[in-house]
Amino acid sequence: MSERTLTLEEIKQVELDILKYLHELCEQHQIKYFIDFGTLLGAVRHKGFIPWDDDTDISLARDEFEKLYKVLQNENHPYYKLISFRETKGYPYSYMRVYDVRTRRDANLVDPTVVLGTCVDIFPYDGVVTQESDRKKMRLYKYLIRLSSLNFKGIKSENGGLKNLPRYMGSAIFRLTSPQLWNQKLESLALKYSVDQATDLTCTIYDPYYPNGIKKNGSMI
Repeated sequence: MSERTLTLEEIKQVELDILKYLHELCEQHQIKYFIDFGTLLGAVRHKGFIPWDDDTDISLARDEFEKLYKVLQNENHPYYKLISFRETKGYPYSYMRVYDVRTRRDANLVDPTVVLGTCVDIFPYDGVVTQESDRKKMRLYKYLIRLSSLNFKGIKSENGGLKNLPRYMGSAIFRLTSPQLWNQKLESLALKYSVDQATDLTCTIYDPYYPNGIKKNGSMI
């Protein structure tokens, strides 16, 4: 079968179908989730997707995130597949995804064996980190995750290659450890801050803050 490039509308439809699948799983297993980031903005402002956006994001409080992770691990869907750093070493992101195996996405990852397709991103929310020493560690781990997963393929001197040389050298060093190590450290640190005891929750990866009650109640949209 010949391959072709999906249109933006086709990508959105694939993501919407995955979102419906996840919604059904969450309802079936009484898991609370909410749409987030650009997906939330699109739903409120545009009554759908942001016209130019091709990402779909949902989030869950950490305990709900772990429930969904276990459910997805045991799923045997014919073409929707879970991917996360926990079981895929070259996967560089701190959040998990469910993607459609019938599609392919050029993610330009360092590890070419990691296959990604059109997907829905699934983010965990943890209790807000209160100790300054832990905040500094989290910032460091996030930086090392980015550094160890940078792909400088195709960069030339005329478009900034020389300027990026220090970052390239640092990336080459930290890629020896893989982003999986730093993701594990980041997650381990985040788990110190209980969702149940926290006043506010935060997306460990991107740091937006929300009152605990909003995120624990969830939004079945």
